[in-house]
Amino acid sequence: MSGVYQRGSLRKVKRASGLQVWEWRYREKGLMKQQTFQVADYPRKKDVLKHLEQAVKVLNLVAGKTLPGAVTIGVLADRYIKEYLPDLAKSTRDTWRGVIDLHIKPHWGEIPALAVKPMGVDAWVKKLPLSASSKGRARRLLKQLIDRAMYWELIPTVTNPVKLVKVRGVTKRVKKIVLLTPEQVSMLIAALEEPYSLVILISACLGLRIEETSALQWEDINFGAMVVTISRAWTHGELKETKTPASEAIMPMPKEMADAILHYRTRPESKSGKWLFPATRGDNPRWMGIVMQDHIQPVAQRLGLPHIGYHTFRHSFRSWLGSGDAKLSEQKDMMRQSSVAMTMTYGGTQVETMRPHVAKVAALLRLPHPAKP
Repeated sequence: MSGVYQRGSLRKVKRASGLQVWEWRYREKGLMKQQTFQVADYPRKKDVLKHLEQAVKVLNLVAGKTLPGAVTIGVLADRYIKEYLPDLAKSTRDTWRGVIDLHIKPHWGEIPALAVKPMGVDAWVKKLPLSASSKGRARRLLKQLIDRAMYWELIPTVTNPVKLVKVRGVTKRVKKIVLLTPEQVSMLIAALEEPYSLVILISACLGLRIEETSALQWEDINFGAMVVTISRAWTHGELKETKTPASEAIMPMPKEMADAILHYRTRPESKSGKWLFPATRGDNPRWMGIVMQDHIQPVAQRLGLPHIGYHTFRHSFRSWLGSGDAKLSEQKDMMRQSSVAMTMTYGGTQVETMRPHVAKVAALLRLPHPAKP
């Protein structure tokens, strides 16, 4: 059929039931196929022809090349992987590639971009054996592929059908935020050996992300000015820039932290190389996931602390700032975030901080004391 443009045949047919339909017959991969449309929905022939415009484009091949509109999601995914993914962080590349290979290509690979419909996308999303956030990620990537198709001028610029599909629960926090008191963190630091105690001390004192703590180099520590420069991140075995431009900053270093770093500097293994926390082999930072699993969490469990992760200390840092006299703008800068709105999603108010405020409310209400028996 190369070089032959087909529109198919269209005729009005009256069924035995008396219902009138439009019967559209066409060939696809050499096979004759047929679709019907109720005349009640498309009273005039030109109405149904207009409805079929995109479907006709999808059918046709000219000189062996797909006409605009016939490009499949699989073709778009391959081009997306080749041209777009290399510019993303390794962790994002791995995540997107997994979504494409496991969920998008198996279902949508052979389907033309212009044949994607909102109801079909909605049904697909609901059947995915994933969490709400992962379903949202898959839906978002499918939308990006169709957006790219329009940008690359492979399909007409129209409303993206995936835009009409919503995934419930995407913004709902799955994990409960765990907050530690300063006393609990001090107890944990005291119970840990170096360098694990220093990892927690630095993360808690400055509210760093663990990829920023692990990427610290000795040149980032300025004992004269008592500051620490945050300028890079180590994640998924790759050194990269900080998460956002706002994350790159110079942070004040408290004396207690400086003293702990100087004490750690006397250890033989810390004197060689550029990294504050070097790997046992090679010239890379230490893998902090193993440190948390094998060293920090067992000690925290023995101390009776809740289940923690590295982000626990960043959330706790924000909580401590909020219970003090730091203004919201100052908290944003100390968290190294681009907006106060983002800062407000971190941390929370601890029970003991709430207690005096609740007591004041109770006093205003003049709650009666129970009568003595």
